[in-house]
Amino acid sequence: MIQPPTYEDGFFDLFRIKTDETKDYPEEHLVNQNIKIWYREMSVFDRIRYEFSQSDIEITAKIRIPMYKSIDSKCVCLIEGRQHSVYNATHVKDKNGFPETELTLIRPGKELEVK
Repeated sequence: MIQPPTYEDGFFDLFRIKTDETKDYPEEHLVNQNIKIWYREMSVFDRIRYEFSQSDIEITAKIRIPMYKSIDSKCVCLIEGRQHSVYNATHVKDKNGFPETELTLIRPGKELEVK
């Protein structure tokens, strides 16, 4: 019997990065998308962490969610009060054919203000 995937490891609030270009210099801030998404954690192998660290990128988590194609690298996930930038979003099907989105999350260069 085929079981649908479960997402029980936690949830995040989704934000989108917007750039305000009305000032003398562009300023980025976060806009709440008012979406909570439950996720399942995945393993991040040492080789991948090492490869990313060579470019000064720290992977904070790798998670899977039900497929949501509106997530991209201009999004930030707020998990337990901490910001995680979306480095990559890949839309896949699990071994039973259920559509999912796999997110690679990294430590942001700087925390952005929510507006």
